[in-house]
Amino acid sequence: MTSESAGTVERHACPRCAVLAGSVCRTRGGKVASKYHTARFVLVPALREVLEVAVPADRLPGRPWMKGPPLQAAVAEASDTAIRIGYARCSTAQQELASQIEALEKAGCSRIFSEKISTRIKVRPEFETALKLCTDIKSAAPGQAVILVVHEMKRLARNAAELMTLAATLQEAGIQLELLTGPLVGVYDPMGWARS
Repeated sequence: MTSESAGTVERHACPRCAVLAGSVCRTRGGKVASKYHTARFVLVPALREVLEVAVPADRLPGRPWMKGPPLQAAVAEASDTAIRIGYARCSTAQQELASQIEALEKAGCSRIFSEKISTRIKVRPEFETALKLCTDIKSAAPGQAVILVVHEMKRLARNAAELMTLAATLQEAGIQLELLTGPLVGVYDPMGWARS
């Protein structure tokens, strides 16, 4: 990443660590972060699909954080292009994830999280990470469409009731849910399922 790109990111205040325009992101420990927080660089249209932006070496990552020069904050531009975050899951180590990941890539997912874990397990780390990324993006750019994409219903839930509960939770956060195959193909809408 060039210093010019870093400067573009730094024209936006960070919703996560609360630094104002003109400064790099900081950690909870008061040091310069090694990467800009997703909630910040997603505000830059050219970087919305990147999902990981390193802080340049000249900003001294890991050193004690100091406030940068004041800048006039940039206004985030709206985008018609949805950011798609993919999630793939299978229950056992013997099952394969490659076909799900391939389908998610074809669906245009910028980032794909995958794990081998049963739906009976209440906490699925990669699923939680995917949801957090979706909510971070949505909080940074409320006008940006964010879609969580999965291959089929059983990758998220054991039955339709669990799926509808999850879809409603996502809808409250402004995040859409898309299923690529199965009986409920399409993007979830509060009034039903709509083909994307």
